[in-house]
Amino acid sequence: MHRMAFICFRGLRYRELQLCDQDERDYWRKMWIRLLDDEKVCLHQLRVTGQAFKKLCDVLVQKGGLVATRYVTIKEILALFLHILAHDLKNSTIRSIFAHPSETISRQFHIVLRAMMKIGKFYIKQNSVSLHEVDDKWKWFKGALGALDGTLIEITVPASEQGKYRDRKGNLSTNVLGACDANLKFTYVLPGWEGSASDSCVLRDALTRCTSLKVPQNMYYLVDLGYTNGQGFLAPYRGTRYHLNLWRGDTPTNYKELFNLRHSAVRNTIERGFGLIKKRWAIVHHACFYDVKTQIRIINACFTLHNFIRDEMVEEDLLREVDEELEEATLENEVERDNITFVGVTDEWSQFRDNLAMEMFEEYQAWRALRI
Repeated sequence: MHRMAFICFRGLRYRELQLCDQDERDYWRKMWIRLLDDEKVCLHQLRVTGQAFKKLCDVLVQKGGLVATRYVTIKEILALFLHILAHDLKNSTIRSIFAHPSETISRQFHIVLRAMMKIGKFYIKQNSVSLHEVDDKWKWFKGALGALDGTLIEITVPASEQGKYRDRKGNLSTNVLGACDANLKFTYVLPGWEGSASDSCVLRDALTRCTSLKVPQNMYYLVDLGYTNGQGFLAPYRGTRYHLNLWRGDTPTNYKELFNLRHSAVRNTIERGFGLIKKRWAIVHHACFYDVKTQIRIINACFTLHNFIRDEMVEEDLLREVDEELEEATLENEVERDNITFVGVTDEWSQFRDNLAMEMFEEYQAWRALRI
C-alpha cells in the first residue's frame, strides 16, 4: 500500500499498469530508475541533476570504458554507484532497491569504480597559472597556485594495521592531501597515507613520487600554520589572529594582521572544497565496509565527481550549508604540528612574505585615509 501510494503520488499509475505483467523485481527496479526523471528525486538520490547524470554516463562510456551488460544498463549501474556513495548503503539495502543479487551489485560497483579511476586524469589536473590573473580575490597573492591542506577521512582497516591508521583524535583514518583552485576544484589529491602520518611526511611524498605535486619556481600554495613558511608554501604569521571567525566586528591594526586576514579569506577555499565533498558523499563521512584499497579508490572517485559537478552544476544551496557549518565550527587551538622539514625557512622567503604583507598594509592604510 505504501509503495503504491508513493508511485501514484509521482504520477506513474499509467506506467504501473503498463508494466504489471513483468517480473516483480524488474518492475520495481524500473520504477525506481524512472523516478530519477524527476529532477528533485535525482538530485536527492544521486547528488547530481538529471542533465549532469546523463553527461556523466556519456563520459564514463567514452573515456572510462564503461559498458552495459545484457541485464544491466549504463544508467542503472551508474545510479547504483552514485546512490551507494551518496547514502553510504550496504549491498543488502541496495539489493532491495535495484532488485539485483548482492554479487551483481558488488561486481557492477567495482566496474564503475574502475571507470571512475580512468577518467580522474581528465578532471583532476594541476594548475600552472597564478590565480591572481583569473580571480580578483587573489589579487594580492601573485604567483599563488591555490590552497593546500590535509584532511582526515575515516576508513576501516584490519586489526593488525589499526595502530598506524589511528590519528591524533583516536579515530582510524587516512590522511588525504589536497590542493584546490579559486573555483573549489581540486588540482591535486593524494589519499592513502595512514592517519598517524604527519603532514610533513605526506607532503614530502607528494613532492617526490612519480605523479608528484608540481610547484614551479617563483610560485606557491597557501598553507595553514601546520606548515613552515618556506619556498613554494606561503604560511600565515604565527602568534597573530588568523581564522575569519576571529575577525568579526574588528579590523587589522598592523601588516601581519592584515596579511593573515587576507590569507585566511582565500585559503578557506580548500576547507570549503573538503566540506562540499564530505557534505555530498556520505560514504566519506564514516568508515565503510570495503577493503582499504577500495576505500582509497572511493575517496579518489569522490574527488573526481566533485570536480565534474563543479563544471556541470550550480550548487549554491549545498555550498551555503558548508559555509554556515564552517562559520559555526568551534575553532581548535592552533596546535604546533610537525613542520615541513624539507621546506626550510629562508631569509629570502621570510622577506618575501614581509614585503607582501607591508605592501598590503600600505594600500589598506591609504584606502582607509580616503574614507575618513
